[in-house]
Amino acid sequence: MNILDELPTEIQLELLKTHPQLAFVNRRWYRLNNRFYRDCCLRLKPKSYWESIESSVCRYIESLDHKREAARLINEMTYSSDGDLFHAHFSDSWYIIYVVLFVCPKFFAMESASRKINGSQSTMTEYYCPMELASDRSYPCNLWFKKTGDGGMFGAIRVAVYGQPDGTEPLLIRDLSLGLNDWCYSSGSYCIFGGQLRLPKSESGLQVVHMGVSITNANNVILEAVDTAPYQRHKSWILFHAREQEVFNASEKCLSAERMRWDEQFVNKADGSAEDVNFQFLFRFPKDQDTSNNLTSVRYPYLGV
Repeated sequence: MNILDELPTEIQLELLKTHPQLAFVNRRWYRLNNRFYRDCCLRLKPKSYWESIESSVCRYIESLDHKREAARLINEMTYSSDGDLFHAHFSDSWYIIYVVLFVCPKFFAMESASRKINGSQSTMTEYYCPMELASDRSYPCNLWFKKTGDGGMFGAIRVAVYGQPDGTEPLLIRDLSLGLNDWCYSSGSYCIFGGQLRLPKSESGLQVVHMGVSITNANNVILEAVDTAPYQRHKSWILFHAREQEVFNASEKCLSAERMRWDEQFVNKADGSAEDVNFQFLFRFPKDQDTSNNLTSVRYPYLGV
């Protein structure tokens, strides 16, 4: 028996808080980690909230079984005896749920509207997305675009994130490089680094921030999602792309829609994304350009946190 197994459960839970790698010591610690994140989630949101999105969560977790069923089943045998009231594909995956909803979530189907700019022929398309995130953390703001044809233009892009819906408490305001059109000629999926934001600590542990993206004179370009995963944490990257236009998990899109109380009709559940995708990174510094990026899919949750 590992000496750590002899510690009181309360101390073990505290150790997991500061040393998450302990989850992989043995099966018992892996199950304890699931319990730890169950408690985290239930502190952040009431039971009624989890009941309202349970079906979408289960559908999403089930879609991951191709890669992680064996790990999930380690927890499945213990959730009923642990007093958990939710179903399998939910109670056995609290860590995944915590990460996907609050630490590295993706937000799809943003509200959008286009208008002519006064006194010119330019058209501005504005996207809006409220993002609920864990507080007291730093987040990248990664913008996912779908480019439907070769050529076309990304136009001028501004990213703005505020702490309040009326545009006060600015957290991030950034104009993206006008050189995107030179780097992004081909059709496909593009993820562009939009900047970094830091959320202050809050009593509830969560904060809703309000993100707006304005794009002037875009052509053949659609903003599909906002992603908060810290890709290439130790390198400075500008964008990465793939020729494929469908790279996301349709079940994750449905979960995002239900969480944000938006209609799921924008999700084509028949969409099939490639299991492995050849993402190509454009780094800010030439010394990083020839290194391996180790990213072959965004269908699964980003767990490098």
